[in-house]
Amino acid sequence: MNPTNEDLEIGAGGFSREAPASGLGTVPAQLVEYGATPAPQDIRPTHTLTAERNILASIRVCAVTCDGYPQDPLVRRTAEAAAAAGVDYHVICSTKKAQAKYEIFNGVHVHRIPLSRISARPLGTTLALWFVFAVAACVKVARLHRKFHFDVVHVHNLPDFLVFAALVPKLCGARVILHVQDVAPELMGAKTKGLLRRITVPLAKLQERISTAFADHVLTVGWPFEECLLKRGVSRWKLSSILNSADPNLFPVEKRSEPFLGDAIAQRPIVLMYYGTCSKRQGLDTAIRALAKAQETAPHLRLHIKGSGDHLPHLKELAQSLGLADRVAFYPGGPIDEVADFVAQGDISIIPYRADGFMDLVLPTKAYECALMRRPMIASDTVAMRSMFRATSVMLCDPSSIDSFAEAIAELYHSPEKRARLIAGAEQDYTNYRWEKMAGRYTRLIAALAAENGQKARPLQGDSGSGLRRG
Repeated sequence: MNPTNEDLEIGAGGFSREAPASGLGTVPAQLVEYGATPAPQDIRPTHTLTAERNILASIRVCAVTCDGYPQDPLVRRTAEAAAAAGVDYHVICSTKKAQAKYEIFNGVHVHRIPLSRISARPLGTTLALWFVFAVAACVKVARLHRKFHFDVVHVHNLPDFLVFAALVPKLCGARVILHVQDVAPELMGAKTKGLLRRITVPLAKLQERISTAFADHVLTVGWPFEECLLKRGVSRWKLSSILNSADPNLFPVEKRSEPFLGDAIAQRPIVLMYYGTCSKRQGLDTAIRALAKAQETAPHLRLHIKGSGDHLPHLKELAQSLGLADRVAFYPGGPIDEVADFVAQGDISIIPYRADGFMDLVLPTKAYECALMRRPMIASDTVAMRSMFRATSVMLCDPSSIDSFAEAIAELYHSPEKRARLIAGAEQDYTNYRWEKMAGRYTRLIAALAAENGQKARPLQGDSGSGLRRG
């Protein structure tokens, strides 16, 4: 039986350095700060931990995503965190090559719809596939709901309108979460031009407004997205954030090798690294050109790039044309489980995102991961990066300036002491956003929503928003 609304309440907001979980309301003694995922050093009484698991074990959740599973990091992290806490958790997703129609993966029930390669296609094709997937997901959710009676349906965008796949459970009383991993209007504004932009951006805003109104709670991945949604009318009472922090299960202690704080030599060069999507807006051409300029004063440098994307052929040609074929190495993308080993083999992370109105707002998952793995970072100076890290914790560069990145590379190359200070600063900044805390926030959110009996969520006394660093 689910806990009653007298036991749990949910309010608005995101993070606060003083009270990181205040945005999710008050909870009974059974669900203490950061929820039901106890840390190894947890010293709560055994009966308290048992009561937590009993509450969460009564809850059934269905997540829906157009992406593959377990490929999407945030969908996987939230699902496995809830499942580990005792929640009966199901995921409906698209299908990648050779994946089973149904399986249990790390305690999560995975139901795959036979559609693949929905993303990374022309806009018209992607929109059509989103619609087809949304209809198929709506049918699948309804059928599974008849069997499992979900308490919460958690829908991950894109697209926002995928939230309507939860229509049948919502009509039956289930609570619906819309998780905004990307803000559609800004994304459309960055990806389209001219007449197409004038059409797609207003439509993106309209479907976002309708979709967020349909949801009982809206999650984002950080303050920059929260601010966009607040400006467009989403109630603070129903808005909070779960950061896409580094999962310690995928970045375990034994893989967190000591950072290289010595001087570079021919036999031991300093390795810059980037991993993830390789499209134009990631700005990797800036990184390659900056490497070419920096090597004039920093000769023992390498750049390792791991990933895939439509810009990859251009990047390889650029490296070749600049005479860097022996200094820039390209590695194919792979499962997220490989990332920790790749980071451990690098020395400095470079995140040269372009400022295009959308990437300015993106909090790179790799920034959390490199903070956890204790690697210094060079990154574009964006609103998103400044919302998480101080300027003394990351080398922030002008996104449009090759010289700015080249100077940062050379400075860190010649200063092991600066590398050490950046590592310490980023590690300190990241403490309040570690995944252990995000996982607890998520399980508390699920419990709070499942406990509602048709009453409106209300904010906590004195809760005034996310509390993330602005500026």
